[in-house]
Amino acid sequence: MADIKDYGELYTSDILVVGGGMAGLVTAIRAKENDPTLDILVIDKGIIGWNGQATKAGNGIRSTSKHPNGVKNALEYLVHAHTPFLNDQEFLRDYLVYHRDNIDYMKHCGVITSCNEDGEATPLPFIPDALDMGGVSINVCAQLRQMALKLGIRLLSRVNIFELLTNKKGKVIGAIGFDMDHMECKIFHAKAVAMATQGCHFKKIGLEFMGYGTGVGAMYRVGALMRNVEFSTQVDVVFKKTNTPIYGGFNMICNKNGENLTDKYIGHKEWEVTPALVDAMVKEVAAGNGPLTVDLAHPDEVRMMIGGTDMDESTQRMFRDKMAWEHLVFSKTQENLGVMGEVVDTTIKTVIQVEPIKVDKEIKTDVEGLWAPGKVTTQGNAYFGWTRGDGLGNASTTGMMAGDSIAPYAAKAEWDELDLEQVAALKEKIYAPLHREDTHHFKEIYDMIETYIFDVHKCILKDEAEIQKVYADIEKMKAIVPHLTADDPHSLSKCLEAADTILCLEMIFRSAEMRKETRGIMYPHYRADYPQTDNQNWLKWINIRQGADGEMELFTEDIPMWRYPVRPQGYIIPEGHTDEYDEAEFYANC
Repeated sequence: MADIKDYGELYTSDILVVGGGMAGLVTAIRAKENDPTLDILVIDKGIIGWNGQATKAGNGIRSTSKHPNGVKNALEYLVHAHTPFLNDQEFLRDYLVYHRDNIDYMKHCGVITSCNEDGEATPLPFIPDALDMGGVSINVCAQLRQMALKLGIRLLSRVNIFELLTNKKGKVIGAIGFDMDHMECKIFHAKAVAMATQGCHFKKIGLEFMGYGTGVGAMYRVGALMRNVEFSTQVDVVFKKTNTPIYGGFNMICNKNGENLTDKYIGHKEWEVTPALVDAMVKEVAAGNGPLTVDLAHPDEVRMMIGGTDMDESTQRMFRDKMAWEHLVFSKTQENLGVMGEVVDTTIKTVIQVEPIKVDKEIKTDVEGLWAPGKVTTQGNAYFGWTRGDGLGNASTTGMMAGDSIAPYAAKAEWDELDLEQVAALKEKIYAPLHREDTHHFKEIYDMIETYIFDVHKCILKDEAEIQKVYADIEKMKAIVPHLTADDPHSLSKCLEAADTILCLEMIFRSAEMRKETRGIMYPHYRADYPQTDNQNWLKWINIRQGADGEMELFTEDIPMWRYPVRPQGYIIPEGHTDEYDEAEFYANC
């Protein structure tokens, strides 16, 4: 009779955290502090403490102001900010309550943050009486690693997870993958699983950050809901021929005639890159007014604040280690391009940034036994609270929320038996590229997707015709996937990651086709054929799930604005509902 160990090495734990970046480590630490008796295992395909997006962040960490009305003020600001009125305001309220203690908790965990002479965390006001910003070490994950080890949390690096294990009723009870050095199968059995895997950020930063959508794919295949995936492409202004952003330089772009594009097309300074600016840049180049340039010698106030040109440690946002890292990145850019001078050529870069897992106020998915802290749920939780410093703030806050709820669940949960047939089938699927005789290489997939990075008509200024072109590309890529071959752990990982990257790409454009309006900046949904925001018809979330036939299903969900404090001007409560908002009740625990 077969035994689980016939298929691979077995690891057991009360809580399994997949992803050892900031969100995963905070989830584990918080859960362990809630219940020190729990056996918690954190695994990651990189080296825990030195991988993940947080390792090269250090732009500051955000928290809610401790002003008596801080939560209310922050909520009102964020609902009007980057993706207006699509927020889950009940989730956002609870998030902001946790977020208020965010920097204090990071200091408690051994993270170096802005402090006063008494050693107390001292963030600076970012949005007055609403949101604060503190400085944070670039080595935040290494510092959290030390805290985790001190508490007795087990860490396992260099293991790549591709599928989740479930019981007969669909409850998540573990995961399966392989180690990145010897390609040996690793099987994990747990009472509760937190997938802190990041989303799909193809070509975002580099080798220290490896988010290719495998966590999204694994959760999708066990039935987790996705939400708001149409808001998945980030846009930035970069040095031409590089992916290096000119932080805060987007209001300084001029055409060859010296005309400032913000003045010419927008009329006021923006605090983030907008679709209107992207459209302006495209029009200027098409009209023969390129190259587009930025004069680094004359920064405006946005560049000085966001780009760090006037920062030292007294600003408490960027520490010396972050400034040294930025200097290194800029030096490498200069080496690649030669002497650029102060007036540099600039262009647009877009980033596939899929973070769609739908979670509740406890960071639980709708699949029993499964949590999803961190950026893998930035769109899916519908808090839409992105501002500078929120990457780290989101990771730590959702980790705190997840840790507080997963700990009591795991303490009470019973063990479920692993399904050997499921384990065998998933192992066969994972290792399939090793046994094919075809010669298709994973690079074929990535070369196709890479063309999207500078194609603003697909990623930003999309319309129905461009969306249909993407569908054609997706079908071509899907046809290649069953023929991808591998011969080592790295090529095997890339074959599997390629399939999930395609899945994430399809989610973006299926949702974008359905939402027939334009809304948001920085992570915008822009339809050139529907250029206006439509609050009458599109105060809805678009959800995605895998159907019974394995195909992607999309459906809308009305945003319950009748329960929320912040509503669009002229909002009319729909028939069948009444005004359920009560301010005292809504903010009772804030």
